[in-house]
Amino acid sequence: MPDTELITIGAFARACGLSASALRFYADAGVLAPALVDEGTGYRYYAPEQSAPARLLRHLRAMNMPLPAVTALLAEPDPARALVLLDEHLAALDRHQGEIRAAAAAALAALLATHGSGGGARRVPADDRGGAPSPLARRNPEPERDSPGTRDDVWVSGPVLAAAIDQVATATVADTELAVLDTILFEADGSQLVLTATDRYRLATRTVRLTRVDAAVWDARVNADDLRRVDAAVWDATVNADDLRAAASWLRRRHTVALRPHLNRVEFRTAATDSLDDIGVEAGEPTTRHAARLDDTRRYCRRSTHDFPDYRAMLAALAPVRTRVVLSRAALLDAMERADSPTVVLHTTSTGTVSAAAGAPCEQLEPAAARHIPQATATGPAMTIHFAVTTLYPAVATAVGPDVMLDLIAPDQPVLIRSADDGDLSTLAMPRKPEPSEETS
Repeated sequence: MPDTELITIGAFARACGLSASALRFYADAGVLAPALVDEGTGYRYYAPEQSAPARLLRHLRAMNMPLPAVTALLAEPDPARALVLLDEHLAALDRHQGEIRAAAAAALAALLATHGSGGGARRVPADDRGGAPSPLARRNPEPERDSPGTRDDVWVSGPVLAAAIDQVATATVADTELAVLDTILFEADGSQLVLTATDRYRLATRTVRLTRVDAAVWDARVNADDLRRVDAAVWDATVNADDLRAAASWLRRRHTVALRPHLNRVEFRTAATDSLDDIGVEAGEPTTRHAARLDDTRRYCRRSTHDFPDYRAMLAALAPVRTRVVLSRAALLDAMERADSPTVVLHTTSTGTVSAAAGAPCEQLEPAAARHIPQATATGPAMTIHFAVTTLYPAVATAVGPDVMLDLIAPDQPVLIRSADDGDLSTLAMPRKPEPSEETS
């Protein structure tokens, strides 16, 4: 049994502002390990004194600090040296912002040289404090007011939810024989919202951190460092993917939305209005983008009657991870683009280096063709694994945050591609069998 002073991963996640899945990601990446892992159950527990480094980790990732730099800063025992590492990252950000401003100024000059000032050309602001409001913004918007909710309501960021739909929807497919493959499973467990989709060859699951919960859901007698769930929203719904895609553009323009399940559909509404249950809509009648109410503060997406596959059993059946790779998402995408081949071959060595090469025939594949991926680390036995770029690229391109983790089992076994920051995204992808010429080379 764990020490009574230790905190469960769920309570620790709420106290430090990270999702439980993100904490698992950072633990597996060697950034922030739990104080105790129960050998019998696998449950992870954290010590109260780990809250400060966990919050620091969240702030550093919000600054787009790469995972190796975050690991080095958190492990640095000298406070003065830790400040130097932070200053180095801030200087790199300033240089990057300077490059962006220079590019913006050059673009403005080129535009004026081509079309002239026109008397109304707007200047590019020197920084983001002078930016003009979006033309999509409403005139004189009324302040949002809280609406009474139910225990089934979950509140999330609209833009984050829209991005999550886009990310997992890449693993959906229209199949007349298996309609459930064109749906997305929504699961609310009281602390986060999980979206999952599968097309039988890929499986994508994305967690979204809740922005708030209704007052009745949390025990008001506890503070932020010792949250205890007493009656949180717990439900699941299999939702039509086409309806969700249609609603995504609406969600992107809503700061916060509430989700509420109904018998035949799921309601998405802003905080500016109360829910109107089934007014003007017959039971079972779907209301989508093309048949929306005049009230633009809500959207509805149809629920599917089909049972979603047991993806957790699928993940639990995977063999143990043998090799784990942590690398920059941008660097891996760049390696696939430079390979200019339908197949990319990842090589890991026993010393921890990672490289990528085009999956070309043996006579065209030379040792120099393999490109070393900078700031990539591999732990475990050396492995060579082949991927179709059409499978690996979208899984990496839609990842969350600047880094991805690849859990490798064997060259012919599914690979779990993970990323995390504000929530996480996991994609199960199948490698491809190498051609005979590639095997001999």
